Amino acid sequence: MSRDRILFLGGNGHCAGRLDRARRALADRGAPFDILDVAYPGFEGRPPAQGLESFLDLVSERIAAAAFGSRPRLYATGIGGLVAFCLRARGSHAELPLLLQAPVLWGLERRLMPRLLRHLPARSLLRVLFKSPLFQRGFARRHFTRRPDPADLGAFFEGYACCAALADLFAWLDPALLRRLEASLRGRPDRLSGIGIWWGGRDTVVTLDELRLSEQALGRTWPVRVFPDWGHYPMIDAPHEWIDALATQLGNNYQARGDPPSPAFPSPYVGRDRVGGR
Repeated sequence: MSRDRILFLGGNGHCAGRLDRARRALADRGAPFDILDVAYPGFEGRPPAQGLESFLDLVSERIAAAAFGSRPRLYATGIGGLVAFCLRARGSHAELPLLLQAPVLWGLERRLMPRLLRHLPARSLLRVLFKSPLFQRGFARRHFTRRPDPADLGAFFEGYACCAALADLFAWLDPALLRRLEASLRGRPDRLSGIGIWWGGRDTVVTLDELRLSEQALGRTWPVRVFPDWGHYPMIDAPHEWIDALATQLGNNYQARGDPPSPAFPSPYVGRDRVGGR
């Protein structure tokens, strides 16, 4: 019998170590489902792709391989959300339920770091910053809801150090790409269905305002569930709570009201736990 499988699309600089605490929590819960990283080219020492299309080709192949023999769902966080939309714009994996947790989407245009990192001197400076213990401690105080232990924090930043594609993604995922995505996705319910959103109420990395920019750009809203105590990294800060939420969600779907029924979902989604009650 096939098992539920979460295929994880991480953010920029993601590494397998960021899911270590979550995998231990999954084992504590009796491993009711699987979590597999989708291995990005250029991450964790892997050879980089020669351009965005090649990057997406390889990611798509790895999703297909990881999904085989299971009941797969995509989970994308940070820049992984934009990777998921790039795939859907190509017509790839749109049949898979997609859960986005604090994705970086159209808010990318307003973010300072992506603009800076399109310039070579800033890229070198970023790598120096990520290696600085002072910067790492300050980042942890600001963006984690619970202070990670030294091993987890070291693994987190090692992901950036080993990511040859770090600057490439900032260069590839630019405003021109967003305009192409708008042309490919807006008015295409087949490519924008089966999507749900999770957000941490204490997220200091990406705010819900960025989601609203994306919804305006695509002329579409999605169901949102806000977890008041989560930050941007619940799989690190609150791994048991994150695993429990995933286990519960696997019995629901992520369809917004008005979507046609989809056989990919086992039961109807009935809530829209959006802040402000949209």
